[in-house]
Amino acid sequence: MSTQGTSAATVEDLSAVRKRLQVEVPLDEVQRELDRAYETVRHSSRLRGFRPGKAPRHVLESVYGEQVRHEVMSRLVESSFHRAIEEHAFAIVGSPEIDVDHLEKGAAFRYTATFDVRPAIEVSDLSGITVERRVPVVTDDDVERALGHLRDSAAQLRPIDNRGVVEAGDVVTLDLTSRLGEAEPQERTDVMLEAGSGAFPEAIERRLVGQHVGADFEADVTYPEDYGNQGLAGRTVHFAGRVKALHHKDLPPLDDDFARDQGHAESLAALRDKIRADLEAQARDHAQSEVREAVMRQLVERHTFDVPESLVERRCDAMLASLGVRAPEGAEAEALIGRLREQVRPRAEDDVRADLVLDALMARERLEPGEAEVEGEIAAIAEHEKEPERVRAFYARPEAHAALRTRLGRARAFDYVLTQVAITDAGDVKQVAHP
Repeated sequence: MSTQGTSAATVEDLSAVRKRLQVEVPLDEVQRELDRAYETVRHSSRLRGFRPGKAPRHVLESVYGEQVRHEVMSRLVESSFHRAIEEHAFAIVGSPEIDVDHLEKGAAFRYTATFDVRPAIEVSDLSGITVERRVPVVTDDDVERALGHLRDSAAQLRPIDNRGVVEAGDVVTLDLTSRLGEAEPQERTDVMLEAGSGAFPEAIERRLVGQHVGADFEADVTYPEDYGNQGLAGRTVHFAGRVKALHHKDLPPLDDDFARDQGHAESLAALRDKIRADLEAQARDHAQSEVREAVMRQLVERHTFDVPESLVERRCDAMLASLGVRAPEGAEAEALIGRLREQVRPRAEDDVRADLVLDALMARERLEPGEAEVEGEIAAIAEHEKEPERVRAFYARPEAHAALRTRLGRARAFDYVLTQVAITDAGDVKQVAHP
């Protein structure tokens, strides 16, 4: 007996942000799609012994049955799922997980869809957010240190021919092999480092001093838990190396000629002034970044809601990709990926929370950018690229265009937040609208 009507969907709440739909597409709709699919196949197929468009249904089913069932199931899922989402007004994030039953002859079609939805967020009052901004101070020592780095970058290396033992301050050329756990060793040739400079792990530099040219050495380096490279944080790397050559670093004199050649300044005094101005600008930018992070942190802390798991996982993937982490090969590499994922996960969840709060604020204050603003941003990006047409082609893709619109909207929302919060300079009590 045929089941008449449209597809029916029942909702199961797995959490506030995760739903499961049980969908049943009635037999009459299934039959219509099958009839339509076989009619299309009938007119497009070429079967021996039958004129085009004249092959009987049972022959078509025996030859194309599996293909047709797959195509019909895909169309039924797509159409019925979109109807169910619209009916229940779900704001889906990520891709749904579809569990499909077999398409049985003479029966309704059933499947299950599990997916995440955007949480309902009511943005709280922002006026209670207060942040103190550090007042950046650049000292004479900071200027001299930066001048020293610039001088180092202009140094000439001279071979050391009158001795073969490494001393502190020598620039050493060596071949270096590193191994992390059971992973394949990484080999680098002609690595240059300054003994005692602190640029390399101390255990390696300490082993170098006193070594002869041609000598082999080994050292184990345990990196601190808060090391910047999360793949090395808290782990021990075994290094093995061979000293190949020694050089002396010949530094140029600090004079007006140096200022003109290396600093594009008329004099050494002018170069120092330029360095100070650059350091002060960097310090102000850093202080502003700290303010923005502190404001965002307080904004997120004021809102409690469940975070869609799919968004957190996607952000973890993006963060690992930015670290240059590739697909794992072997148990050791897979374990490393797992540890890295756990390390970046808290930050990923915080970032997702921040984005969702800004999205809610953008919607409440109607801060969504118009098409003209999006196109203007695309034009500005293209203007600074060597191949502007590739930029325009990239943002012509709907997903890239939508992502840019979202990014601009979130920036607008955060700028709005900054007009509502109190930002004071260290030691100051006045309210500042923008950092």
